Amino acid sequence: MDLNCRIFDHKTQLAQQRQLFIDCFPENIGTKTVEAIHYYWKFQNFPGNLKSYEYAAYIENEMVGYYAAIPYIYKIGDKTTPVAMVCDVMTSSKHRGKGIFTKLGRFSTQKLEEEGMPFSIGYPIREEVIPGHLKVGWEIAFDLPLYVKFIKLNSLLKSKRLSILSFIANPIMLLYNRIRKEKIDISYSWEIVKDIDSIGDYDGLVDKWMKTAQNTLVKNSSFAKWRYNAPGREYHFLTIRKDGYLVAFVSYRNIIKKNVPSLGLLDFIVLPEHRNCIGLINHVLIQQVKEEKAEAIICMMSRYSAKQYHLLKTVFKKSL
Repeated sequence: MDLNCRIFDHKTQLAQQRQLFIDCFPENIGTKTVEAIHYYWKFQNFPGNLKSYEYAAYIENEMVGYYAAIPYIYKIGDKTTPVAMVCDVMTSSKHRGKGIFTKLGRFSTQKLEEEGMPFSIGYPIREEVIPGHLKVGWEIAFDLPLYVKFIKLNSLLKSKRLSILSFIANPIMLLYNRIRKEKIDISYSWEIVKDIDSIGDYDGLVDKWMKTAQNTLVKNSSFAKWRYNAPGREYHFLTIRKDGYLVAFVSYRNIIKKNVPSLGLLDFIVLPEHRNCIGLINHVLIQQVKEEKAEAIICMMSRYSAKQYHLLKTVFKKSL
């Protein structure tokens, strides 16, 4: 097999890349994710005019693999640095098992090193890609579990052909959630908005929060405006204030996970001295689940953060 790995040129090869994306992620057919507009948002419009790093593998003129990294900015200790956030790694379904993933992964990580990236990070959601990453030098730093809090069990039980149990399970779940819920501190107020620009003191909150974190992604307003401008997606932003000051921020959108309609949480930022507001956050999110006719709240979070934000105490369970 004559495999040729090289830097990807979106100006001449985007059509092939989009076809490969559809081949590898067919669940996105019919959504904006497969369109060119999504590609340009993700890889060509990152804030600060920072370029993405993209590589492709070819057999003759056929694109059979793609490997990309976005230049996320991280705060490491008291310094900031761009880090290669690897995503959209693909191998053609017709050519799997031929070592393409390994060869392209080795080529791409070497190129990223030449570009001066201090390290690469990634959050693979498909277990089958992990051995290929490990083969070219990746290491598993820590688990990033998925936590879920069920409000109703209709869809989950239906997926297991146990719908008849819903009339028993739902009241038990309701009672359990009420017993385990945290106290609501009425000194805090809340609001839900759909426009990130309307949160004028967002950067002030992020600056304070970052000072309390040793290592973290820089989530300033320029990053947030890019992140929450994904084509075809609608986000909600829950803000918590005390005495008029912004002390917590939670972002979410409607998703379907394992056939369960859910609120998927993206950012969960609470200043350490204001964790008393977590009870209010949970209360509001549960109300939003009901209004959106969803059945669960889902978030991906480190065990450390989950402990800080009392997830297990408020009936979140690890993994779905």
